[in-house]
Amino acid sequence: MTNEPVSRRTATFGASIVGIVVAIIIALSALVPAMAGDLVQERQYLRVKIGGKDVRLEALFVKRADTTGRLPIAFFNHGRPAVRAMAVDQSLLDDPGINLIADIARRGWLVVAINRRGYGLSDGPVQSDSPCAADSFMSWMNADADDIEAAIGAVARRTDADPTRMIAIGTSAGGAASLALGARNPAGLVAVIDIAGGEHMGGCPVVADSVPVDFRTLGSRSHVPNLWVFAKNDPNHPVDQIEVMRAAFTGAGADLKLALLEPIGEDGHTGLGSNSGRAQWLLEVDNFLRAHNLPTWPVSNVDVVLQKLRWPQTSRNYVQAYLAAPGEKAFARTPGNQNAAYRTALTLDDARRLALDACQQKGEPCTIVMEDDRWTGSQ
Repeated sequence: MTNEPVSRRTATFGASIVGIVVAIIIALSALVPAMAGDLVQERQYLRVKIGGKDVRLEALFVKRADTTGRLPIAFFNHGRPAVRAMAVDQSLLDDPGINLIADIARRGWLVVAINRRGYGLSDGPVQSDSPCAADSFMSWMNADADDIEAAIGAVARRTDADPTRMIAIGTSAGGAASLALGARNPAGLVAVIDIAGGEHMGGCPVVADSVPVDFRTLGSRSHVPNLWVFAKNDPNHPVDQIEVMRAAFTGAGADLKLALLEPIGEDGHTGLGSNSGRAQWLLEVDNFLRAHNLPTWPVSNVDVVLQKLRWPQTSRNYVQAYLAAPGEKAFARTPGNQNAAYRTALTLDDARRLALDACQQKGEPCTIVMEDDRWTGSQ
């Protein structure tokens, strides 16, 4: 969890997630589903009660276009921007944040991204704002969790939502909010996934004292499996702090899988939001979801694609790496042989272009046969 007036650099990952959600849903004049390739996006307001007050929260729903019936729900929780004023007016349309949401939706979830109070077009003010003090961090986390918890009832009334299977996943401050929600054990919540979320305030020395106390409290109350993903070069959460968080949380009896990734770029906190960062932590997410019998892409798809390509099992690892990779992505090949390449990018158009360029470096003609997880070619 971050309060980041001290450094825009360390806040970019959390801020980018806020900005992309705001940018996508800033024009809320039409509250009807909109097609986006293989996904359906729906923009709306949720009207909820928080602390006895009526509150309007801005929300974005994303799911696969080919799904029917009730889907498990993934509450995707954004981070905090570098400065408070950015919460209401930032517009980072070219940021990859929407791709994180799409990655989870493509794994079979109804993803709900909610702008918490004070962000985007949600009612304000921002709740997570207080001075450096020992009790500030839990106060922030709980205020943010209030918004997510209040939204559960509204989301549960949807005919495409299955409130008996919910996860909370968040980045940076949104990861910390997910932990606080998990400690409340709302009915139907089956797992929490925290991406680079903890306690952080630049120049605030009490963090070292609050972390073991707060995470012991969270761990003693949490009864659902947790996955935490951090990079070893996260300036907001150094490795020694992560270990204190882990020891306190699990020491209190919580169920935790910690994935501590090797350094990503110059700043592991923001690096987790990059394509290369997502490629690493999505593998951890997939393994975690499978271990708990929760939806993700089926490994059997590897055999389906191999059959369509008419490739031998020796190419299994290459195909599996493509299917596990983050979107947007495209797979190009030369018909009739094993010359192929895939690439990921911020947009599908860029992914197609990059994949074709890489495939055709051998001088052979190539065509796109897969876009994200969809087969588009001929056998």
